[in-house]
Amino acid sequence: MRPPIDLTPLQRDYSVFLPAISSFYSTYVAKQRLSEHIPKDRMPAGFDRGIEGMNFLNLEQGYFTYKYALYSAGHAQLDLKKAFTDDSMLQQRDRANTMVLGDSGGYQIGKGILKFDWQDFEGKSANKTRSGIVDWLETTADWSMTLDVPIWACDKNNRARTGLTSPADCLEKTRFNNEFFIKNRQGKTKYLNVLQGSDWDSAQTWYNGVKEYSDNNIYGDQAFEGWAFGGVNMSKMDITLKRLMILREEGLLTNKNWIHFLGTAQLDWACYLTSIQRRIREHINENLTISFDCASPFVATAHGLTYTNAVHTSKKFSVVMDKAPDNKALAESTIPFPFESEFGRRLVMGDICHYAPGMKNKVGKEGKTSWDSFAYALMMGHNVYCHIAAVQRANHLMDIERSKPTGRPDWRHWNKLNAKNLSSDEYSEWVPRNVLYFDRFVEELFATKTLTDAMEMINQAKSFLVSIAGARNTTNGQSDNKFDSLFEVEEVTRADEIWLENPEDSKLRALEDEFKS
Repeated sequence: MRPPIDLTPLQRDYSVFLPAISSFYSTYVAKQRLSEHIPKDRMPAGFDRGIEGMNFLNLEQGYFTYKYALYSAGHAQLDLKKAFTDDSMLQQRDRANTMVLGDSGGYQIGKGILKFDWQDFEGKSANKTRSGIVDWLETTADWSMTLDVPIWACDKNNRARTGLTSPADCLEKTRFNNEFFIKNRQGKTKYLNVLQGSDWDSAQTWYNGVKEYSDNNIYGDQAFEGWAFGGVNMSKMDITLKRLMILREEGLLTNKNWIHFLGTAQLDWACYLTSIQRRIREHINENLTISFDCASPFVATAHGLTYTNAVHTSKKFSVVMDKAPDNKALAESTIPFPFESEFGRRLVMGDICHYAPGMKNKVGKEGKTSWDSFAYALMMGHNVYCHIAAVQRANHLMDIERSKPTGRPDWRHWNKLNAKNLSSDEYSEWVPRNVLYFDRFVEELFATKTLTDAMEMINQAKSFLVSIAGARNTTNGQSDNKFDSLFEVEEVTRADEIWLENPEDSKLRALEDEFKS
């Protein structure tokens, strides 16, 4: 049988992709540990380690292994006695040799998915929820995000539930949560101070309102140990870099060893964040790590999509998802699964297309699909592997191209491009030129000595930096029109990298809820 592959060493010094694990997936690992949840005659012949091989955090048994992941309190079993078995993929992992970032569930609270008493925000019931989240994070995660109240919690779609009417309300509530976390932390996890904002001004107001909680001169050892970039801080590159320069100026990167970017699947941003991480390590803090997460591998599966072959060219730098085979005629098929992964090599089409014509599903009816719930879990494992590999390959290719004797292209040339023929200035067959431009830009930026010089340089490159805005600066896969109207924006990512990032996708949520029930 094919031996497992460890993807962790391939990380080198790259920014770290964290798969945002679906509770649907982790529950499969947990249930099989307790009983024969998947019977032997349903187990793929290539699964010599059974369901436990799906657990990539199990460094001994996984079909592939990878030490990093994100898990959210918004999806988790918060009762710690039950969590030990119900979420055993996370709770019983080798904590010394794996790293899990805990999401506090602020998104799920804001959307009403996780129960919270908004009417008595500082009351007994709300504090019970906060305490439960703190206890879960301390028990589960190595690094954790604080419980922010995002600015969208006060918009017209959410204010009736939250009672919040302005960004100032959201900041005020976040400050209360931060103080609660500092008073109740237990020392078993390190915390990331979450930054939000919908534009530069609101991002600045937010930063100035929460930065004290990361100041060791104010809170001593209880101060938060890292940062989480949300809102425009993680989607508009000019604002991202301005925030980093201010953090450098104010000494709030020197002893902060983790920065997380909330929710991005884009391969070009994986490279941008690697370039930033390298320069921070060179100039400011050699121990700092940058990470980013997305739920795309799991959301894609819920939509019946499978990762096929990632594209790494100057024209397209993207994971690729297409409709997965779903055919009852393949129920007994021994045709190998056609797409490459450490899971895929162990599967045949009959492992995925389980239901034959006339077969009834678990509710006693014949459904339209040939997939049972286990098929969804198998596809999730395949997709996770493919996404990790695609991110790592993007970084490998960037390093190959940046090592050419001719060096990297000068970012100052970006404004000189012929807008009607943007492909005329490519420097690589494998890597979009913006990745190479940015790598050189960041190297020069972090070599500046003053905040004034850094800000001047960012402003000089504004048109270029706006052109590489992240996925969260887009709508349904389309770039923000106001930026398109001002600058030429290159399309180097697929729309599916954008709309499949959301861990609260309705189809994934329905799949998780059905399985738990």
